[in-house]
Amino acid sequence: MKKHLSIVLCGLLCLGGCSVVTEAMPSWFDDDKEAAVQNSQPEEQSRAADEEDGKLGVNPYLWQASLDKLSFMPLFAADSKGGVIITEWKQMGVDEEFKVNVTIYTRELRADSFKVEVFKRVMKKGMWVDAEPDKVLSEELEKAILLKARDLYHRDVVTR
Repeated sequence: MKKHLSIVLCGLLCLGGCSVVTEAMPSWFDDDKEAAVQNSQPEEQSRAADEEDGKLGVNPYLWQASLDKLSFMPLFAADSKGGVIITEWKQMGVDEEFKVNVTIYTRELRADSFKVEVFKRVMKKGMWVDAEPDKVLSEELEKAILLKARDLYHRDVVTR
């Protein structure tokens, strides 16, 4: 069952990466104030925060790649200045659900610039109970985000 779930989750992560990038660079990377970053704040508050300095507080490629890879999960919160993305719990299979936190630390595009934490709960006697986090899944998701971020970066460099 555990192996089956890992295969399903990896498949979902791969499908999340199949989205088509319509622009080589996200519109919010430049000073495009009309593009609101997906987050839990109202659009006006998001735009006002971005207008303060016209930039994200973290690496824009890692930010966009994280949002792309987690697009299959409902977002609880996303703070582009602080570099934090938190998803809601999402049920995968009958008796397991997962939640993901992504923290981006710097504006640099490096493997140690961000961290992914995957939390897991299992159904026991009709109640959700915390289970041991899946470190392998966290590492695989980190790799997928980093590869997507590098792809976004390379697409931007080619179009310059």
